[in-house]
Amino acid sequence: MIALSNDVQAAVLDDRVSRKVLLHKNSMMLVEFTFKKGGIGQPHSHEQHEQIGYIAKGSFEVTVGDETKTLSCGDSYYAAKNEVHGVFALEDAVIVDTFTPIREDYL
Repeated sequence: MIALSNDVQAAVLDDRVSRKVLLHKNSMMLVEFTFKKGGIGQPHSHEQHEQIGYIAKGSFEVTVGDETKTLSCGDSYYAAKNEVHGVFALEDAVIVDTFTPIREDYL
């Protein structure tokens, strides 16, 4: 299976954040979040999902559990099931997240 980003329409979440479900199959999902400077991914957790995030552009203040760090392009993070995590965009930036199992609420 091959997916082209240009074929996917972004869902606008608020005036600073949009989401594109790039690809999903069986138990995995790849999602691109685009943030304008100051955009927030509110702290939250998932009962059934593990998540790995990759900073594809820009920089974020990222909190996972009790740890907060500034992550830049090329850095990544892991949020286990039920682990509180959130992000704050320090500049225009992009995160690519992988979820398992897939996020049915994003489809």
